[in-house]
Amino acid sequence: MLPHKKYAYLIGALGFALLGVLVAVFGFKENLNINYIIFLLFMTMSELQTLKVNNSYLSVGFGFLYSAAFIFGPASAAIMKILSTLICQIYYKVKNGLDDSIEKTVFNAGQYMISFFCATQLYLLNKKSFINNNLTYEVVMQSTPILIYFLLNNLLVEYYIVLKHQKPMPKLIPKSLLMDLSTYLIAVPAGMAIVSVHNKHGFFETVLVLVIYLAVVYVYILYHNLIKTNNELTALYDMVTSIASTLDIETVMDIVLSYAQSIAPWDTVCLYVYQNGYLVPAIYEGFENEEFKYHKLKPDEQILGRNIFTSKGEIINNCHKKSKELKDISIGQDGTKSILAVQLTTNKKLIGGIVLTSKKNNIYTKKHLTLMNILASQAAVALTNAQLFDETSQMAITDGLTGLYNHTYIYSEMERQMRGINNAGGIFSLIIIDVDHFKVYNDMYGHIVGDIILKNLAEVLKKNVRDKDIIGRYGGEEFAIILPGIPSLEAMIIAERIRKIVEKTALATVENENIYITISAGIAAYPTNAASVEDLVDKADQAMLFGAKKEGRNRVVIFRQNISMET
Repeated sequence: MLPHKKYAYLIGALGFALLGVLVAVFGFKENLNINYIIFLLFMTMSELQTLKVNNSYLSVGFGFLYSAAFIFGPASAAIMKILSTLICQIYYKVKNGLDDSIEKTVFNAGQYMISFFCATQLYLLNKKSFINNNLTYEVVMQSTPILIYFLLNNLLVEYYIVLKHQKPMPKLIPKSLLMDLSTYLIAVPAGMAIVSVHNKHGFFETVLVLVIYLAVVYVYILYHNLIKTNNELTALYDMVTSIASTLDIETVMDIVLSYAQSIAPWDTVCLYVYQNGYLVPAIYEGFENEEFKYHKLKPDEQILGRNIFTSKGEIINNCHKKSKELKDISIGQDGTKSILAVQLTTNKKLIGGIVLTSKKNNIYTKKHLTLMNILASQAAVALTNAQLFDETSQMAITDGLTGLYNHTYIYSEMERQMRGINNAGGIFSLIIIDVDHFKVYNDMYGHIVGDIILKNLAEVLKKNVRDKDIIGRYGGEEFAIILPGIPSLEAMIIAERIRKIVEKTALATVENENIYITISAGIAAYPTNAASVEDLVDKADQAMLFGAKKEGRNRVVIFRQNISMET
């Protein structure tokens, strides 16, 4: 894919070449007279009144370009557009400290010129081909060049955004086009009115129309900003409704991050969770370096002498002046200039934080901070509830002593495994493990030591199976291991390896004496040996009791038919 900078300068070069063609053909006759300068100032003011939609900014400045083309001529109008674009970009450079302002200036000037040149040439071609002074015909004849300008302008801009962000064409392009089209519905009639007044009454009366037009533009943008604010508040309400309907931590974090992205602009966004004295990245977007997920923040982390996380939230600008500090704490990307950070707290307890960064300076406003604080307060409550639910759910399926799954969960997992095998085929093995002579250890050393033995045995079992294997305390001194996809012969090898490790591992120490134990294990597989959960457990139990135990303990036995009847 073409690099966005190369594309920007290519568009700029083509645009300025076409401007040269316009000047060569039509000439530039204004010599910056007072009328031209006044019109230029009005055009610049209209372009500074912009409306942000997705990643682009819309203005109603086309009305000035349209009217300038008829009042001053195509070449003079094109140069006026170039000058107003340059003035606006200088203003934004001073205001926001943009590093890519030259690139954007060149691109914007170029894409305006390409669109304007194509529209102008189409209009002149129509004018030469069809000579008709009828007003209706003139309006129809102008509509096609205006549509060409509109489509080319949007296509060039959207493709630049795609290249810059390395993402496919956004799904919101139709919305952007409709919004931009609405600006043309104001700009085109206004442009026609300006030309009409100028032709009939002169420039002074035209200035009055320009003032009225700017006022209309201001009201239009104010109206859409009110709609935007209302949408943001609606989004917050929707978020509260969404996170209230789920108690899954991952889902809650996804919802929170999604709505954070819709509230304020960002180049990177991250939701941190508080763990062991640090804020740890939990879910994030915009970071190119995957190592970011390993970076932790202290709750009192500072940049430019200010805490990033405070109870009221923080907006920190001019971060690029302390780029080393920024790099050390790994917030944002290279070139980050603005940070917006809010805490997630409930009952004065720190839960986490949300950090947005931008490469534009002074991009965040008090409104952004207020909305993000509302989001953070609701997110903190939702995450706390989800964590409590998760902890409660874990307690319901977890053995309190060993931290392994309990009897109830082991049964439900075997039922789940069986359903999967019945639908798609496969196999799994069950290992039932029993501590040999465990009552003797309890009687000799006491129940506290017995509990220590069981806890340490659980750790040995966890370290010697795969992540996807399921280990549980079946009851008392019995343990169960579910091995998905493993037949009984392979399960035998695994169980035998575990048996040997247990035999050589001290699982408790009493008065400097290491205590060792042995285990007996029985194995059965589904569907090879059993047709139901109860049947499978019974077969593994038979292998352990009538096989391993009966044959002398400290061994592993696979279920075989009539094992309980063997002598």
